[in-house]
Amino acid sequence: MWLVGWLITVILVIACGTSKKTIKETSLSAPETNLTFLLQELKENPKNPSVFVKLSNVYEKLDSLDYALAMIDSALSLDPKLNTAKMARAGLLLKKNQIREGYTEFLEVLNSETGEEFINDIRYQLGKPFPIHKLTTGNDNNAFPHFSPNGKRIAFQSDRDGNWEIYLMDADGAQEVRITQNNVQDEMPVFSRENNLLVFTSTREDTINRARLDKKRDIFMMNLETGAVDNLSRHEADDWYPSLSENGNDLVFSSERDDQRDVPFHEKLSEIYIQNLKNSEVLRLTQNESDDGSPSCSADGKWIVFTSNRNASYEVFRMSLKGQSTEQITDLKANCGSPHYSHDGKKITFFADLKGNFDIYMMDSNGENLIQLTNDPLQDSYPSFSTDKRKIIFHSNQTGKFQIYWIDLMNPLSQDELIRNLEEKIALLNK
Repeated sequence: MWLVGWLITVILVIACGTSKKTIKETSLSAPETNLTFLLQELKENPKNPSVFVKLSNVYEKLDSLDYALAMIDSALSLDPKLNTAKMARAGLLLKKNQIREGYTEFLEVLNSETGEEFINDIRYQLGKPFPIHKLTTGNDNNAFPHFSPNGKRIAFQSDRDGNWEIYLMDADGAQEVRITQNNVQDEMPVFSRENNLLVFTSTREDTINRARLDKKRDIFMMNLETGAVDNLSRHEADDWYPSLSENGNDLVFSSERDDQRDVPFHEKLSEIYIQNLKNSEVLRLTQNESDDGSPSCSADGKWIVFTSNRNASYEVFRMSLKGQSTEQITDLKANCGSPHYSHDGKKITFFADLKGNFDIYMMDSNGENLIQLTNDPLQDSYPSFSTDKRKIIFHSNQTGKFQIYWIDLMNPLSQDELIRNLEEKIALLNK
């Protein structure tokens, strides 16, 4: 038990200091205080594995992962079947990016006699708690999906015909139909509250011969019954990322129209605007020297959720429909994108590079109870809820091309599914 004795000596030196002034300036934090008491408890009960587990938890909070692992290994040497220690060990290994070893630990827990007790914890620690189903296939890109209000159809964009066009398909991926026909870029379709109206962005009215990224976009509305298409934004600036209010009277979008810098418009900073579709009046909702974008309206018509890099990284914010009462919802120190409210306003889904690549997340509308929903090495993005909140749809390039997937929020992965999932991941990591 030399490690325990050495650690007790170290913490006592930290706690005692050399003078009253030093003690005041280096007052112990809560984890350090807990560490002092737990080390004393361990000295009195050196054969109690639960004390080692508690110590590991404290060291983890102090970012001393090696000490935390040492404590867990000591606990398991006393009780090799202690699944709480194995769960803690798996989490620590994942933090140290020892993915295969962490997954192996989870697999051992699930295959143990008490594995059922840990299913929920493993679901969420894996970052893939629900089944994910693929809707589109092929050698072309299919992206930016959006459910119709009745949940029966999905609008999306595809480059299968040489450029981005808008398509519709049934919610199960059947009966794909192309609904725009031109040689420009039609993108980012969004249904209105009516199943027959769709807004999208297009470069069709920029007739200057220049590269795609230098062509400006406008926002259009299509009547799916008549095929009529109207330009809603009609501005020389780049207008994009449309969202409609629940009552269908207001269009919210991103635009660089007030950035006067002499740079290409795709390098300009976006602000968020709202346009009354009855009188075409446009109101600027954000005004700062940062990039505000990805707006989406809540179903109750009170809020707009969006992203901004006003505090360095792109975090999720919300504001009233008139641009007031702005508040930051996330503080992840990561880049977030495409936030979207559930229809009841209680949840928000978005993507973020919290762990190095873009994955899909879900949280309460106040930013609490963050849940990771996808865990893939490539880019999962642009999520949105179905109206009944039973599904989240998104696109991902995990198979090379962007394809459309949906997450089944009603059926968490079972124990057998988790075991198969882990076995597949471990096999891939072993290659």
